[in-house]
Amino acid sequence: MTSSQLSPSGTQMSARRFWIILVVIMSVALGVRVVNLAMTQWDHAPTGDARFYHESANLLADGHGYIDPFRYLEGYPDQTERVEFEHFGIPITVEVPPGIEQPTMSHPPLWPIILAGAKLVGLGTSNEQRLLGTLLGVLGVGLIGLVGRKLYGDQVGLLAAGLGAVYGFLVLNDSSLMSESLVVVFVPIATLVAVRWWRSPSWRLAALLGVLTGIGGLLRPELIMYAPFVLLGAFLVRRAPWRRLVLDTLVVAVISGAVLAPWVLRNMTVFEKPMTLSQTGTTLAQTNCDATYFGDKLGYWELFCGGVVPASSSEAIPDESVRDVLRRDQAISYAKAHSMRLVTVAVPVRVLRMFNLFGPIQTAKYDVVVEGRSLRASEFSLVEYYVIASAAIVGAIIAKRRRLDLFVVALWPLLVAIVAALGFGNNRYRVTCEPALLWLAALAIYAAFGRFRAAKRNRLSATTQNTAINVSS
Repeated sequence: MTSSQLSPSGTQMSARRFWIILVVIMSVALGVRVVNLAMTQWDHAPTGDARFYHESANLLADGHGYIDPFRYLEGYPDQTERVEFEHFGIPITVEVPPGIEQPTMSHPPLWPIILAGAKLVGLGTSNEQRLLGTLLGVLGVGLIGLVGRKLYGDQVGLLAAGLGAVYGFLVLNDSSLMSESLVVVFVPIATLVAVRWWRSPSWRLAALLGVLTGIGGLLRPELIMYAPFVLLGAFLVRRAPWRRLVLDTLVVAVISGAVLAPWVLRNMTVFEKPMTLSQTGTTLAQTNCDATYFGDKLGYWELFCGGVVPASSSEAIPDESVRDVLRRDQAISYAKAHSMRLVTVAVPVRVLRMFNLFGPIQTAKYDVVVEGRSLRASEFSLVEYYVIASAAIVGAIIAKRRRLDLFVVALWPLLVAIVAALGFGNNRYRVTCEPALLWLAALAIYAAFGRFRAAKRNRLSATTQNTAINVSS
């Protein structure tokens, strides 16, 4: 891969024309997202993760700290949380009124912090915060266009932005009140810095990668892996002298560690058991059980596999870290007992489900229940996804043949596959790699259009020559 050939045809347009078209595309993206929000989410209260983000952000803005909003607002009314077992196995009922202020780390803090900031400036309702998500989604579309331009040329950048403006799975995410809108802003920025470092390694760009790695860890756990994978690839292909690579790796590690340090130190001190970036036990328990290894939710997750909290009284309710350790141990024990099934069936199906190669309609129906999405909108988005993903495969082949930047772009689907293998597959978690799919799909479309124009010119040239021969004869 080289940086000497960035456009498939080598043609560029004026900067003014590029920006005018990009602003038009972003305007279309805004219109599509606002209409979708008004039609699908406006009258619905947030649930699940969306409600967690909304309520935790508002509590944070009100000065309660980053606490579990469900425990504060509801206490322990959920049957799966209040029917517990003593060591004799006798069921007891544990009911605790609202007002519990337990620290949480069930989700990284960056998105709740941004939503808390929104509340402080007057955007405190769920719909106002959804509107913020749509605006971030539009910004993400613009960044997809700008980075696509840097990767493969002006036309490819605009095509990628145009696809992103109407791509259903991005549109649906942007009205969900969840962190995916911010992910679509983060991924193009991280890709641009990684591409620039890959082309010409320097400690300054490594420092930016370190900052972004830390920020990524505060947004989504898997984002912390991107820069290390870029650096590992550089070592494998000897992208720069060893000394340069080692120095830049140290710079990334130190700066990312500094960015993450306040969050990690907080988690090491406020919980009963030391924690680092985020809790994983509940997710592991919900994805390693009979329902997700053998049942209808193969490769997905099951809420009730998380089990109950082993409290013995209202005064002895373990905090999130203890619950996390118990559920993680439960998940590991189950995975060990079914290791062959995990390796040969569960993990492959998780990855296939993530990329809609297993149970796509079933996954879309789960999105209706879990995410509150419209089944018809999900099915339409699924058709779009298949077209874009197919074109992206062609685009990757073109980028490889033309020695365009590919490695740093292809890392995003790899990270998503790892997330699926360790957890489960669904449409929302695939957002991390969807800007990459849009860039590669746009490259394929532009290359196909270029071949079509070249073939048309050749036919016209041949027709002109034949006409000239006939006239002269």
